Amino acid sequence: MKKNRLKVKKQVWIVLVLFIFIVIGIYAGINIYKDIQYKKTNEYKLLQVGYTLKEIELLENNLEQKEIETLFNVSKNNFLLNLFNEKYYLKKNLDRYLNYHTENNATSSTDIVAIVNTNNDYEFYDHDIDTDISKDHLLLVNKFYHLNSDYEPTDLVTVNNKYYYGSNHKIRSEVYEAFKNMWNAAYEENIYLIINSSYRDYKSQTEVYDDYKNSNGTTYADSIAARPGYSEHQTGLSLDIFSKEHTNTSNFKDSSAHIWLNNNAYKYGFIERYEEGKEAITGFAAESWHWRYVGDEVATYIHNNNITFDEYYAYFIEK
Repeated sequence: MKKNRLKVKKQVWIVLVLFIFIVIGIYAGINIYKDIQYKKTNEYKLLQVGYTLKEIELLENNLEQKEIETLFNVSKNNFLLNLFNEKYYLKKNLDRYLNYHTENNATSSTDIVAIVNTNNDYEFYDHDIDTDISKDHLLLVNKFYHLNSDYEPTDLVTVNNKYYYGSNHKIRSEVYEAFKNMWNAAYEENIYLIINSSYRDYKSQTEVYDDYKNSNGTTYADSIAARPGYSEHQTGLSLDIFSKEHTNTSNFKDSSAHIWLNNNAYKYGFIERYEEGKEAITGFAAESWHWRYVGDEVATYIHNNNITFDEYYAYFIEK
């Protein structure tokens, strides 16, 4: 009887040991399977290249699977990571960013985003887009966005001769009200602002452009003036502003009036449209006297973030 009990106990221990081995085997097998599967993942393969988990998440949020797979067997792509962290990065422009980087690899990711977002990876006037006039005072006109020859704002008003010199001037009513408020504020600080140019129709812009072209050639004309249909002056939203003491392009930049406008114009909805150092974005030589109305909220953002209206439009309006 005792022998039978011992035999049963021995069998139980054998079964128990076998069960433990089976459990261990299954557990090990599961872990081996998990490990094999994990090594197939993006995370594992990108970690081997040198990406961090945070960087991998960034890549997966911005790339398709096939695009991620191209990163497995190459060095870590820091440019791509910088690109995805850019404030004004637009996913729709990824291929264009990369193409531009290939041809201009010394250009920073920040500049590439600005250049591509504003279509400056194309030739001026070749990438032609109809201006969306439904955007009202936030419509965009530049060397890529054009107005039809018959476009004319419906709310043009005549400017009082107190505010200008030269010929009669017209501007959109909303812009005129904002300008008068700005003029009054400047006047309180002994600065007398003067409008030199305002609304110009298609025909008038043709005359301006052709005059530059005929005297100095197309290249010069394109650097200093917009072609007909591509001028902001046709929108009725732009003003060329000088002062009584500084009435021409050669002396206005360093004037007290220009300094005042730089510090205050955004409060009344105006931005300096063609700033120095932004030529690669705006497509125009710097014009300290050219001010564009965009409304105080947008003007404040542009002023505080040191971007052009072209960049603002690409990211916040057309996005």
